[in-house]
Amino acid sequence: MSSITTRLVLTYFFIMLITLLIFSYYITTTMKTYLYNDVKLNSTTMSNVVASFAVDYMDPESGVLDKESFERFLGELGLDSEMRVMVLARDMTVLYDSQNNRNVLGTAQVRPSVVSAINGTDGFAEYSGEGGIVTLDASAPVLDADGEVVGVVNIVRVPETAGKFIDAIITEMIFLIIIFSLLVGVIIFVVANLVTKRIVDFTSKITSMSDDGILDEKLDISGHDEISRLGEAFNTMSEKVVMLERQRVQFVSDASHELKTPLSSIKLMADSILQNPDISMDYVREFMTDMNNEADRLNRIVNKLLYITKMDARSSEDNKNLELISLNDIVSGIERNLQPLAKKADITLVFSTPGEIFLFANKDVLWQGIYNIVDNAIKYTDADGYVLVAMEQTAGKVIIEVRDTGVGIASEDIDKIFDRFYRVDKARDRATGGTGLGLSIALSAIAYHNGWIDVESEPGKGSTFRITLPDTAPESDEEA
Repeated sequence: MSSITTRLVLTYFFIMLITLLIFSYYITTTMKTYLYNDVKLNSTTMSNVVASFAVDYMDPESGVLDKESFERFLGELGLDSEMRVMVLARDMTVLYDSQNNRNVLGTAQVRPSVVSAINGTDGFAEYSGEGGIVTLDASAPVLDADGEVVGVVNIVRVPETAGKFIDAIITEMIFLIIIFSLLVGVIIFVVANLVTKRIVDFTSKITSMSDDGILDEKLDISGHDEISRLGEAFNTMSEKVVMLERQRVQFVSDASHELKTPLSSIKLMADSILQNPDISMDYVREFMTDMNNEADRLNRIVNKLLYITKMDARSSEDNKNLELISLNDIVSGIERNLQPLAKKADITLVFSTPGEIFLFANKDVLWQGIYNIVDNAIKYTDADGYVLVAMEQTAGKVIIEVRDTGVGIASEDIDKIFDRFYRVDKARDRATGGTGLGLSIALSAIAYHNGWIDVESEPGKGSTFRITLPDTAPESDEEA
């Protein structure tokens, strides 16, 4: 039995048991109180009834009781067998005892209930003896025609029947509690096992996945309760972990390959210089120039990898340092930086803005995102082509379109161009010094602002990258 099942079973069992005990105690106490109150009322009432007729069997002057007639009266009255009836004279001596106890006859019974009756009021007392036996003592005054107290009727009663009934009820209650507890305990055990079985199975499979390192296993889902939703959430998380792991492996492989290429070139040229002592300075200078270019390429790859790492960390921050900025200023800066590159490649670079556009953004991050897309468009456009950057602001959004007349992208490659180190034309990227990270950085920068990028392209006719950004501040920034 698993620990969670044990805790559930014990918790519910003790809650149920405590509830039953409290309920049983309430029932028995209420019933006991009701029965004893009923016996008390009956004894008090009967003492008054007997007292009202006892005067007929007493001689007012001598105080002598006609015992035979009085006993016939009691017989006709049908008293409870538990009642002991005594008639006392004005001086509290016993004139009559229904139990005919000779030791009691003629003795004085000075008890609280009798004293109250002698004083003209009903008296009642309750005594508890050994073993919890309860004795009820009720007395009523015997009045003559003038209303004078001439004697007392005292009824002593030990309610054994009520006590036995209560004891029987308690015994039955205990028996029922035991039977009911066992029955409910079994039901709770079965239900708890059914509830926790899936959790135990989930835990077992998750532990197995963790120990074996197999991340693509799925949990078997059944039902539509919280545990099922937990399993579905885990399966979704597992899919994302598997995807991230594949991306990590692919990223490490691609990064290693990209870093290895310039290092291999540098190593090859250095070995060529070292192994050829008669090499001319012209060749040395040429090799050194190539080695310098490869070192620059290596530096660009490392810098972009560091930038991507920084962007991944920034995306998880609550405060993204968004502020109201002019998009025109960003675009103007990009134009100044890329116009010389476009002219060198005989490409016309045109920026079109309808007017001043403002939006909430991180200036440096947004600059990097737009810059990489425009730079990519120039690299993939042949001489005498053009690249057009157009902007508009409408319905709470800012749209930036980058159109080119370049080589275009095949439909099967469009979904991959934002993957890190992916290149559509590797030869062209090598010639332009590309790293395969530019579009990935651009996508991260736009997603950082809760925007997205749509791509339309046709091989041989060019491509259109459409950037959509919200121009309003997030709620947290507005409150700040």
